[in-house]
Amino acid sequence: MLFEIRNPRNQLFYDYWRNLPRAEGELLPRKSIFLPEDIPSILPNIIIYELLDKDQIMIRLQGTAINQRFGQDMTGGNYLDYVEPDRREKAASAFWLMAEQPCGIIAILDHALSSGRSITVESIGFPLINDYGPNPIIIYQSNEIEREEWRDRPENEKLKLIFVQERHLIDLGTGTPRFID
Repeated sequence: MLFEIRNPRNQLFYDYWRNLPRAEGELLPRKSIFLPEDIPSILPNIIIYELLDKDQIMIRLQGTAINQRFGQDMTGGNYLDYVEPDRREKAASAFWLMAEQPCGIIAILDHALSSGRSITVESIGFPLINDYGPNPIIIYQSNEIEREEWRDRPENEKLKLIFVQERHLIDLGTGTPRFID
């Protein structure tokens, strides 16, 4: 392993995904095989994306801990609406890269909130074969690296933008594509 996983829930997610059964000849597990209820401790921090096109990365499921962190449930929304405008194309490319030349990604992200606060998270994601439809599926686990308790969290505090500190590609067996962040 040429990358470090800092959060224990992300490690649990990684181990679970890596050990999912694959059909003969398939590099990736199918979405129907991924049963997050098998590892309930990751459910609150899971996000499932469906890649519709280069401008639409739909959030199909967002866990309750992420809803709380962001101050809103973004399920049904476009992930790219929360990325800095000048980085939208790069962010979309990273998602599509995971689907087109299957690879995983581990990233350290800063979540800028409307109150001015910032939260640093480690996110790790992998593609799944979408056996329910034509669009690629990417599943992520996202956890705070250093969790601060905010007793006096500002009312209506919401996610404004996501900034990438670092991003590493994870080889799933076909090498890692070249990606410049």
